[in-house]
Amino acid sequence: MTPEERDTLAGELALGVLEGEERAQALRLMLTDDGFAAEVDAWRDRLEPLCLGFGDVAPSNLWPSIERRLGTGGNVRALRIWRWSAIGSGALAASLAAVLLFRPLPQPVEIVRMPDKMAVAQLAGGEGATLLAANYDPVAGELRIRAVTMPTSELAPELWVIPEDGVPRSLGLVSAEGMSKMTVAEGHRKMIHDGATLAITMELRDGAPHAAPSSAPIAAGKISTI
Repeated sequence: MTPEERDTLAGELALGVLEGEERAQALRLMLTDDGFAAEVDAWRDRLEPLCLGFGDVAPSNLWPSIERRLGTGGNVRALRIWRWSAIGSGALAASLAAVLLFRPLPQPVEIVRMPDKMAVAQLAGGEGATLLAANYDPVAGELRIRAVTMPTSELAPELWVIPEDGVPRSLGLVSAEGMSKMTVAEGHRKMIHDGATLAITMELRDGAPHAAPSSAPIAAGKISTI
């Protein structure tokens, strides 16, 4: 493994985006190689500042927080339509998500290099608890969503991106458990950038992706580029 591959693997492990055999290889290496473990710790120290400065927000302040982020004027009008048709609880928090659970897995496979830049977001609920973590590869146009502590429901979680114009666009349904991977439609890729918002609502599976949400978001988070 080259130094660049080691550094990439350490960063992925610190981010919590590995799964399956890739994650097993990284965890085994961290347990047997002190140098690699130090690289993982260095990545965590480097990413930790993303979590600073984002306090919990009361559920009733979810929509004002999004409005402030989008600015004032006509662009906010569309967001307010959604807000009043789907008002409810929620909270806006943004930072980096890292969920590491050790479990024995099969033999490791070749590690794929991470892109130079990634968009990440932590989607938090009304009490500030992380419900989902997201990372986006702009080169491949692939979005990976890891469910952390999703509530039990007969409805399905639907992911939305809210760019500067305040109008939510559906990215599709995601799994309430484990990891979901989706290829983002060409027209939506430019909306997934630093400062935009990702949100989750609970929707009926029929008709997805929907043109507009039918309920208030249960979680939301600001996208950060690293």
